[in-house]
Amino acid sequence: MNPPMRWILLAALSAGMPAFAQEPPKLLGDAFEKLVENQGHWSFRESESLQGLSRKARGETILLVDPSKPYAEQYTPVQVEGRPPSAGELSDFRELGLKVEKQRMREQRESGSNPGGRLRIRINSQEVTPDIEHATVQAEDAEGVTFFVPLRTSAGGGSAFDTFRLTARVNRARREFEHATIRQSHPMRVALIFSVADAVIDLDLAPVDPKYPSVITRIEQTATVGLVFIRRPISFEMLRSGFRRVAPYDERFGVKIGPLRTIDF
Repeated sequence: MNPPMRWILLAALSAGMPAFAQEPPKLLGDAFEKLVENQGHWSFRESESLQGLSRKARGETILLVDPSKPYAEQYTPVQVEGRPPSAGELSDFRELGLKVEKQRMREQRESGSNPGGRLRIRINSQEVTPDIEHATVQAEDAEGVTFFVPLRTSAGGGSAFDTFRLTARVNRARREFEHATIRQSHPMRVALIFSVADAVIDLDLAPVDPKYPSVITRIEQTATVGLVFIRRPISFEMLRSGFRRVAPYDERFGVKIGPLRTIDF
């Protein structure tokens, strides 16, 4: 799977639900902060499988992700759809790393002029802000709480962003995310020619080291993709394993920089 298609399939995390909370749910806020603080500190093996975009069965794509390396080397394909990566695909993944570097540098410039800026989530190249203050409790038990989390656009006065709806479960004891489900509320167009409908994304998070917060270990997505008059159901699964704690490339000289406050999935 090439990098653009990979991000098209994962570009869906948003919400829009009624709200009544008078104060920010601290449990939810703590979970977001832990997720932010933990970004970019793990290398891992990522296995991806995609079914449904063509009649021909696609093989597994395997990446080695290592944020301690120079950006152009942070996404290394071991195989692409069951075969060795081509020269063009190797170049695509190098470009993906350089694109991440540009985004990181832009965010560092913005955080310098706006310290303590709000958390953002990037959805299909659009950045939105989780409205933690107006999250509502959907369900709770002794072990955890499940929230509805509205999102708002970062521009245009912060209007509601309701293309998708997000619920997220937070573990009470660890104050970390355990699971999130994202459901598409109405169709959307991606990359001008694709339409995506009925998307459901499930994310699992788990601790891989008791000293650190949980990380995303699995993403499963189903959706209906349209191209002109063709409509086709697709399924996508991503598994991460072999986690190893590393120092981000930007901290190679021992200078700690601020956490990455934009979350990509």
